[in-house]
Amino acid sequence: MNPRRSIQLVQLPIPQPGLEPAKGNVPLAAGYLKMYARHCGLEEFYDIEIFPPRFANTLSDCGMVEEILAHDPWMVGFTCYLWNIDRTLWIASRLKERRPEIQIIVGGPEITADNAWVLQSRAIDFAAIGEGEQTFSELLGVLREHRLPPNPIAGLYVSPYAGIEREQVDQKQRSLDDGTLKVLAPFIHNADIGAPIGALPTFRQPLPSLDVISSPYLAGIIDAADEELLLLETIRGCIFKCKFCYYPKSYDDLYFVSKEKIIANLQYARERAVKEVVLLDPTLNQARNFAEFVTLLSDQNPDHQWQYFGELRAEGINSDIAKLLRDANFAEVEIGLQSIDPLTMELMDRKNNMKAFERGVKAMMDVGIKVKVDLIIGLPGDTPESVRRGMNYLSDTGLYSSMQVFNLAILPGTAFRQEATMHKLAYQSRPPYYVIKTPTIDLATMYHLMEEAEEIFDTEFDAIPPPVEVGLDRLKDGQQMAESGNFKSSISGLKFQITCDFDAASRPQLPLATERCGAFELILRAADFRKHREAACGLIRQLLDDNPHSTLRIVLEPTGNPDHLTSSVVQAIREACLKEPSYLDRFYSMQLGRPKGAKHVVVRLPWIERDRAGLDWVDELGQFASLVWTGDGIPDEETLDEELEAHEFVMA
Repeated sequence: MNPRRSIQLVQLPIPQPGLEPAKGNVPLAAGYLKMYARHCGLEEFYDIEIFPPRFANTLSDCGMVEEILAHDPWMVGFTCYLWNIDRTLWIASRLKERRPEIQIIVGGPEITADNAWVLQSRAIDFAAIGEGEQTFSELLGVLREHRLPPNPIAGLYVSPYAGIEREQVDQKQRSLDDGTLKVLAPFIHNADIGAPIGALPTFRQPLPSLDVISSPYLAGIIDAADEELLLLETIRGCIFKCKFCYYPKSYDDLYFVSKEKIIANLQYARERAVKEVVLLDPTLNQARNFAEFVTLLSDQNPDHQWQYFGELRAEGINSDIAKLLRDANFAEVEIGLQSIDPLTMELMDRKNNMKAFERGVKAMMDVGIKVKVDLIIGLPGDTPESVRRGMNYLSDTGLYSSMQVFNLAILPGTAFRQEATMHKLAYQSRPPYYVIKTPTIDLATMYHLMEEAEEIFDTEFDAIPPPVEVGLDRLKDGQQMAESGNFKSSISGLKFQITCDFDAASRPQLPLATERCGAFELILRAADFRKHREAACGLIRQLLDDNPHSTLRIVLEPTGNPDHLTSSVVQAIREACLKEPSYLDRFYSMQLGRPKGAKHVVVRLPWIERDRAGLDWVDELGQFASLVWTGDGIPDEETLDEELEAHEFVMA
């Protein structure tokens, strides 16, 4: 009897701007795939394993490649979101380079018919477009007997590179480049994205009932106790057709989980000491029996063991529903207002009933539920004045507990992606696909509007974590993690930090690329950084050449006169960091202030050097780096004089 083929299902986390490992990376989609494959009897032929999040959340790019290869997979499947697709394709490419015979399949929200730059990747063999459980299992069934599907599979894109030997890939690429490229998505807005290079699949009809895949927790595939968090999907589909959202285009109707399965999931949450249940439904209160549903949630959480969180429309909430939500222990909900401008609401196909919105938000706040409200900058039809009206409206009415203000993202598969040319929207060609210009709002104005939003709502959106010390516990935890659990890591002694003293007789070597954590700190010491600028930049380039999707913190510690660390040196270091921008770099590129992103430059000095450095030096370097003061004599922030408060200091 032939041994079962090994399949690794991988979900990379949201990149973290700080040094701590990511949290909340629950591979629910992978759990669905494994559960449905089990339902179809495919585990007799395939050994399907979910790559442990503790590894995905901690390992470097090269470390991920080595760890995946250590399990000798026949196929690797990736769940793709806009925050991990760049890194996913990088890892997939390295897997193919090392072992060309590995089958690569991708799925998730990033995998759409019009996201051609992904489908064109030579690293992928198959792509599941839309709901993936049936598509994945049908493909596995066919591949038992065939190298490639002999007939089209609904929802499955087959790359023209699938099933060919590696040495033939370059020849195939030349053939495609020579004019055989067929434009299958003429609505692509950005010319540099191109178009898919394979036959696009027919629509995959969704599962008629979600019970068959609800839930991987109950099946023992995922353990909610790992993060004391349970993700619960009770409905797929959405009755609303907001043009900035991909979700409505994935489903032609609403599909439900039964009451019995919901109860079973929540009873499981109690047994596993869960503290938060996140409801993944796109619009929690779109179902007509919402009051009955919330009562069910309340009945299963009588002692408020966990808090619920979900997204809903405020227009559907009255005082009675608000009380039910509070009784169930909803501590916070998220509401997308997006815009109050009538034309904008019409263009995005999301009509807000403002009186009902006010009634709903007030009802929830009155019973103690926190309400997070979303606004979007850059929507078609919005002007600077209409955006300001929306912000001032919320500020004046106080109809929020916290605010999120986003730049519009032109996501693959959305109506706005198809209508981008018609609306004259310019946007980033890679995730997060932010709009950078509309007919009424240019890039500079978007920056100013975001700055105004932070001032109005007295907050900083998506703040970078302060550069505090992580300490040796992180390193010890990393070493233990690499040797524990069901997976036996091929990596030992994970490193998250190294110190290089340029004035020392000998300098330590960088750890191997596979032995570094995904978040890494490089501490550089020198009496005169001007003499070591190229060496410092070379180290940074090496770190990022090895692991381009790292979160990297560069700590500069002058051991001589601080004046010898000049702004030109720090700028050169910043340029070395941003040679190849990653997702977080593009994400933070739309925010004002000192440069933010996956690379953070820190200058660390003793407090006694403050006077010698001078405030002009502080101001100049503060444009490119965070300043951290250490040692004795640091006053409390409350006692700093007004002059110092005008400058950015971080106390350590």
